[in-house]
Amino acid sequence: MHIDYPVPQFRRSALAAMAAIGAVAVAASVVVPTRGLADDIAGGQRIWTEKAQCPECHGWAADGHGSFHSPGKAPSLRETQLTRDQIRMTIQCGRPGTPMPHFDRYAYTDKRCYDMTAADLGDQVPTLGAPTLQSYEIDALADYIAAKVKGSGPVTEVECLAYFKSQAGSACDVYAKNGAAH
Repeated sequence: MHIDYPVPQFRRSALAAMAAIGAVAVAASVVVPTRGLADDIAGGQRIWTEKAQCPECHGWAADGHGSFHSPGKAPSLRETQLTRDQIRMTIQCGRPGTPMPHFDRYAYTDKRCYDMTAADLGDQVPTLGAPTLQSYEIDALADYIAAKVKGSGPVTEVECLAYFKSQAGSACDVYAKNGAAH
């Protein structure tokens, strides 16, 4: 037999206060990761540009228009349908049988990448990116691509001027139709 006992008024107030404190704590925990993600995105952009040398193949704007040194036409990441986790896996493990390198120095030494080892892939093992990236750098780069590049549409003059700054000259004029800089 179950008996419901009345909850005294002061106890209800205490329970309400605890619930309010809990709600504030949850809200605060949601805000902190957002700032962390923003830091990851900024770090990811630096890794994109300075460390991993992604523009060499994917182009400065990630539109697939890399330099003439690029080993092949890299896909436009602006149009990719990959999820953030798939982008991360591609950075970590590369793409077997394509010029996309892997940036995890231990990729294919065990089955962390596509559940395959170098022995499984033979001559299809992606080349090792130079330099390799730490796990947190791979995360930051994937966050940057997923949040700022994927789905960003045509390259704009504003983006070009922001990327090249004072070195842009008239090179960004070609993008003027995609977004006014003034």
